[in-house]
This record gives sequence, C-alpha cells and structure tokens, in this order.
Amino acid sequence: MKWRTGPVLLAGALLCGSALARDDEPAPDPSELLDALLVGLGGFRELTAAELEQEVADLGGVPFRSSVTFEYLDRPALARYVQELLQEEYGEPEAKADERTLRAFGLIDGETDLRAVRARLLEDNVAGFYDVRPGRKRLYAISGQRRLTPANQIVLAHELRHALQDQHLDVHTLLPEEVGDFDDRSLALLSLLEGDALLVMERFLMKRIDAESESPFDASGLSLPAEALGNAPPILRDQLVLPYTLGRSFAVALHARGGWPAVRAAWDAPPRSSEQVLHPEKYVSGEAPREVDPGPAPAGARPIADGVLGEAFIRTLLGGSAETAAAGWGGDRYRTWDLGGRTLLAWRSVWDTEVDAREFRDALAASLAARGRAGRDRQGFRIVEAAPWTIAWRAEKDGAVTLLSSDDARVLESALRARRTAAP
Repeated sequence: MKWRTGPVLLAGALLCGSALARDDEPAPDPSELLDALLVGLGGFRELTAAELEQEVADLGGVPFRSSVTFEYLDRPALARYVQELLQEEYGEPEAKADERTLRAFGLIDGETDLRAVRARLLEDNVAGFYDVRPGRKRLYAISGQRRLTPANQIVLAHELRHALQDQHLDVHTLLPEEVGDFDDRSLALLSLLEGDALLVMERFLMKRIDAESESPFDASGLSLPAEALGNAPPILRDQLVLPYTLGRSFAVALHARGGWPAVRAAWDAPPRSSEQVLHPEKYVSGEAPREVDPGPAPAGARPIADGVLGEAFIRTLLGGSAETAAAGWGGDRYRTWDLGGRTLLAWRSVWDTEVDAREFRDALAASLAARGRAGRDRQGFRIVEAAPWTIAWRAEKDGAVTLLSSDDARVLESALRARRTAAP
C-alpha cells in the first residue's frame, strides 16, 4: 500500500499549536504547550526509553518483538521531512489525480493545491509520527526538548503503539498500492490503527492524572480542534482528523466487548469500511461492503483514479446534517478518467434499503442544488450546472444512484451516450 502523505506518518497526538499563534507569530511548539498544561498536574516522573516501551506493552497487552529507536525533530526538521515525503510518496501526478477527482465531486475548489495544503497541515499540527515505509521504521517526537518530558512521554506512548502494530503486521503491506488517502478502505484501516494508539495513549495519561481532578483538557483523547486547521477544505480536515475521532470510538467499542484481546484481534481482521468503524456492530456481524461497478467510460478515456468514497466521506460530501442520509450505505465505487485533458468522474452507490436510498437521493439533490443550478434533464439524468462542472445523476431501478461529473459538457454527453442502454 502506498501511504502517500499523512498516512505514511502514523501520526500521534495532534495538538493545537497553529491555532494558538497570532498571524504575525510562528506557531508554538505543541509539545511545550502540552508540557505547560501537564506540569502542574503531577503524576509524571522521569522515565527511561526502556521503561516507556515496557509500559506501552503492558497497557495494551501486546509485547514488543524488538526494541524501538526514536528521534526528536524540531519544527524546521519536520518541515524538511514532510517535503522529502512529498517528493517520494505524493508526487505531482498523484496529487493532480486526487485534485481532479475531488474537484469533480465538489469537495475542493479549483484553487486548492493539495500538496501545499497537506504539507502545511502536517507541518503545523503533527506532534509525533511513526514512518511505516520499508527502510525507515522509526518513530519521532516533534519537540525542541530532546528528553522524555511529560508531553514527549504521551506522544511517544502513542507512537510506540504504532511501532508495535507495525512489528506484528507490517502496516505498509496491508492494502494494495493503488488505494489512496481519500479512499474509504484507507480511512477504515487508519481508524483502527489511530484509534487503538489513541486508546493506549489515553490509558497512559489517565494513570498519571487523578480522575477526580479538574483537568484543563479532555483526557478522553487528545485530538486536533477544527480551528487548528484554519480554512482547509472539509475533506482535508476529515481525512486528517476522522481516523482519531471515529477510530477512538471504534477502539472503545471493541475494548468494551472483549478488552485488549478484542482490540488486538482486529489487527488481524481490520475493518473493511468506514461503515464498520462508524457502526461497530456491523464489523462484529461481518457486514462487508458490496462490490460496485461505476459503469463504462467513453471511448479513448484514460483512467487516472479509482476508489471508494464510503459512508464517512459521503457525510463530508453531503455536508450539514448528513449522518442519517449517509447511513444505510451498502457500497460504492468511483472512477476518474482523462479525455483530451478534460475530466470525467463516474460514481455509483448502492444502499441497504429503498428508504436508505431515498434519504441519500434527497440529501444529494439538496447538496447539488446548493452547488449549482438545474439544467435540462437528459436520458433520465437530472442535470446540475456548476461551472465549469456539469453534473448528471439518476436513481437506478435497483436503488443504486449513479453520478457523472465533467468539466466539459461534450465529455459529459459522451458519457451519457455510453450509458444509454442502462435502466432509467
């Protein structure tokens, strides 16, 4: 699996450094901010690296197979690391393919530079990470203080759990290389890994804080507040934050069912969709996503992207109060093609029941109406004009919903002709 930008860095404790700085000031070091919060609470003591490693193993019930080395990086060193990562794992072709797909969905605008925005989000907000790439396999704390301060202990407790996961799983190989960052399968796996690590980190923290004391932060899981992400598009915020928020709830649900053995067992049978993460009972029952074919491409089309949006990112797509409308997801697939320099997206989703499909259709119609104006219906497809994009969508007889989107009206017409024989 090619873990592109954020996911290759299984990132720990995301904190609010950038949100606390004025526009004319550099962002504070998040580890220093956290140390300032923790210093008056007591409960922390000096630890050696070996003692920290052993405690993480004991807390989560999984032993290390070998000792783990870690390094400290300051913010400038992290920025250099992220830029090197972009060059190796998320080059211009991959970023442009993602941009074209997300623009066709209406998830980013035409001005968004994915590489630049994602680099800024990582450089400003990551407090630690574990690099899963072959030949790397090392964890880092982002801190100018090169010692195990309280903040660094918390961050490294999280990262050591990631190192444990990798020792037992070889995380880099868990999904096919073509599965990208904005794919539901990637989100589902990351949610397991981050939720598990967050739960271990939380237990590490709570051992050191009196549960009766008033803590200046929420000890139920350190996460990145939305304001720290500035004006980043919602899809980028969700891609970065959801593995923590959804993942923690998923890990808590597994732990409630069977303790740490149940969490560990999920490493060997990871959730297959964000639906299973959002609804742990569907993970337990084995309700898997259905295979979906988004349909044919016009002649001469060159494929540039292929993936699954999934329930969580459908919530992002629909916006507003989309939880009900995205629930009942049965599966989906999108493909993006290039035709003479123009973009065509085809996306098909299937739903558990007709009621679920109708709720989704109503929410999709409202979302598209907010994006553009209605055009003339063609071949059973409802048309929305949102210059430069033209979107066509319709409900199929089997309850599925098909959506086509292109930045060229002629390309969209050719796609409609390719589907002329499909059931209206």
